[in-house]
Amino acid sequence: MSTNTIETREFIIVGQERGASYCLWDVAPAPTDPTKRATVLEEIGVDAMDAMGSVHTEHATSAREAVDRLVNELREQAGIGSYGLDADSQLDNYEADAPAPAASEPEPFGLAHTLSATRDSGYQIHASSLPGLPCFNVDGLPVRSPNETRDRVRAGVTNSDLDWPTANVLVRLTPIGEGGSSVGTSGLDLAIACSVLAAAGQLPADCLAGAAMVGELGLDGAVRVPYDLTTTVSRIAADGTTAILVPRAAVDDAATAGVRAIGVDNLNEALAVLTGHWHHPDGCAHCTPDGDAAPHQPCTPAPNGQCPACDANAASF
Repeated sequence: MSTNTIETREFIIVGQERGASYCLWDVAPAPTDPTKRATVLEEIGVDAMDAMGSVHTEHATSAREAVDRLVNELREQAGIGSYGLDADSQLDNYEADAPAPAASEPEPFGLAHTLSATRDSGYQIHASSLPGLPCFNVDGLPVRSPNETRDRVRAGVTNSDLDWPTANVLVRLTPIGEGGSSVGTSGLDLAIACSVLAAAGQLPADCLAGAAMVGELGLDGAVRVPYDLTTTVSRIAADGTTAILVPRAAVDDAATAGVRAIGVDNLNEALAVLTGHWHHPDGCAHCTPDGDAAPHQPCTPAPNGQCPACDANAASF
């Protein structure tokens, strides 16, 4: 005699208790990775609380069974025999009752770096995504700036429909030359966000080669003009950078510094510029060898300057 075992797993249920009924907003399997589970529950909990809702978890064989168990528990607590799902409930996932998805791929980890600047200093920006408890730290900013920077960058990434890495993320800022003040540090946001995404594997790290970025991130992912952008761009141009991503509204001002200014309206546009290598000049020796499109390879300079391939194509730069 044989028996079939049906696997039970945890489901996250989000909704609102309405006295005599429960309004279901969503139900989905919880991540099996403990770290990701904790992060997801924290983020969903904040959103649900803001909307006057709540988050519950139930172990069951399906989304429907998990919701039914929760409703039964709430019915007993309310003492109302007619207690059930509210007519406004979102039932797509409840009725679909699809099998639980397979475990997600391991979190990618890596390193990335790029360039940015404030009014007073150029900066090398190094980002790392490492195994460990999820956290996000930025070293090298003035005392009052890190918290604001972290909030803007993380919100800008997540509100651009991009995945924030569930990893130990560290960004280290190193001034080029003399250290600068706290004036205009919001202009480092775009470079920090792109370097974090590259370190986390959501953007090939070599896409950052050959460009610098100056722009403040809005909470919605928009790229805004930071304080004294023209002086900031002049500062980073003095370090030899020839292409700079800036807010689209400031392209003309940035171009007065003698660099090729590429305007972007938001974080997703910046990623498109980088992954498409549009920040490289026409005829880039590494993107278009012999006129054929090919995956980008960063320039590896010779001891006295550009690599031979770039020297050979200098006229097209």
